[in-house]
Amino acid sequence: MAGGTRDGDLTIRPLVPSRAEDVGLITQGSWGVGCWDLHWRFTAAGARAAGITGAATPENERRRKEIIAKLARRRRNAPMLVAYLGGEPAGFIALGPRSDFDRVSASKATPPVDDVPVWVIPCITVRPAYRGQGVAVALLKASVDYAAKRGAPAIEGYPRAEGKRVSDDLAFIGTEALFRKAGFRRVRGVMAELPRGWTPRVTMRATCAASKTTSSGSRRRSPAAS
Repeated sequence: MAGGTRDGDLTIRPLVPSRAEDVGLITQGSWGVGCWDLHWRFTAAGARAAGITGAATPENERRRKEIIAKLARRRRNAPMLVAYLGGEPAGFIALGPRSDFDRVSASKATPPVDDVPVWVIPCITVRPAYRGQGVAVALLKASVDYAAKRGAPAIEGYPRAEGKRVSDDLAFIGTEALFRKAGFRRVRGVMAELPRGWTPRVTMRATCAASKTTSSGSRRRSPAAS
């Protein structure tokens, strides 16, 4: 899988239209239905307008796959990075400019920390058979390099605060410990006065080391997904 990031037999690469099916396969392995990771990109009204509300019917699945494939055709940035182990889809991390994710922007739990034009990570998903092998940490590290190459000054996520343990399937927003392990630091604690029952989140951020121009005029490349 040329063009990806290798760590042993782990390959991380940006999603391309021809591999859109991998997204549904990864989420189906976790929740029994194909999520396609579109939740964070649309408010409820936006999802209705896009025709992706309701049960996971064949028609809805087809529509969701079409949207992911269309996003993957963008030249500027892919909607996610996908990890492969032994050639099999093992997990993905959704990422992009904050403006790509309407639900993140609208949520009281994830308001901007400051004026930095950050990229965000709303979701990390690893298939059950591939958990415990460092896939999520590798995806987080690759996301920092990928965002840096596209000019992002920083990238952040909104994982669960440390506390009561939850099942792996419910940790799709990540955990504070996971982000810390990947080199992120906490820039905001749990928001006060959130509605009862909302997940307590913290904001974890990594500064993106932008590619630097060498004295010869060429640009140095980091070993991240390109």
